[in-house]
Amino acid sequence: MITETAYAKINLTLSVGGKRADGYHLIDSVMHSISLHDRITLEKADDISLTVTKGEAPLGRDNLMVRAAELFFKETGVKGGVHMTLEKHIPAEAGMGGGSSDAAAVLRGLERLYHTGRSLKDLAAMSASLGADIPFCVIGGACRCEGIGEKLTKLIPWEGLPLLIIRPQTAESTAAAYRMIDRMKKHLINTTSACVKALEEKRRDLLAASLCNDFEPALFCENEILRNTAARLASLCRPALMTGSGSAFFVLLESEEEGKKLLEKLRSENPGWFVEMGETVGVAE
Repeated sequence: MITETAYAKINLTLSVGGKRADGYHLIDSVMHSISLHDRITLEKADDISLTVTKGEAPLGRDNLMVRAAELFFKETGVKGGVHMTLEKHIPAEAGMGGGSSDAAAVLRGLERLYHTGRSLKDLAAMSASLGADIPFCVIGGACRCEGIGEKLTKLIPWEGLPLLIIRPQTAESTAAAYRMIDRMKKHLINTTSACVKALEEKRRDLLAASLCNDFEPALFCENEILRNTAARLASLCRPALMTGSGSAFFVLLESEEEGKKLLEKLRSENPGWFVEMGETVGVAE
């Protein structure tokens, strides 16, 4: 029996380009792992099964963990199975890669259980067919992600940046969010190269200036809750951004002490929000 940590991710930048013939959109994004995580336990078994011990998540093939396990056994030719236990903490439909990070953790964990000789790079390539965020979640840390998310350039992570993570009570499907972007036909300036430079030089000012997400103008036009959440966070006078296709936001903090005060304030003002402290972390275990 082994345990894997499935770290959430944030998009420090997310520029959306054209649509491929298969319907997937090209992106250019800096993704970074953060400390908020799910915990997954894996144990050898005769078949594939899943138990959720905390939080809510689908069972069976509706869960990416099950499909990731099926893919691993198919691609490696290993005869066997796994019983998986999920302790869920990352909010769903938040743009934080919750399901993707769980699937990535399953692939890493199965390699540890069955020792097939697959590297993290091999597992990341294997996972691309399951979802665009999963290759990054396999690798973890910080990466520039291009193509549909599967083309990864590893960056030196900026570990220990304190964050406040906020998810209001609303959600948009990723497919619907991309349709909104297509209707808008207007994109923000791509700041990904500036963000890469900010990480390389560990410059907070440049990092704050480079935060950008094409989904914000697209979704804020139609989702009042997201729009109002962004306005409230802007009033904190701290760098803030929606991650992925929403609905979670993150706020870059000066210190953990500052974050604790803001956390209590936002929780008291908005009892329906998910509000947690976190920080950026390095590579996957």
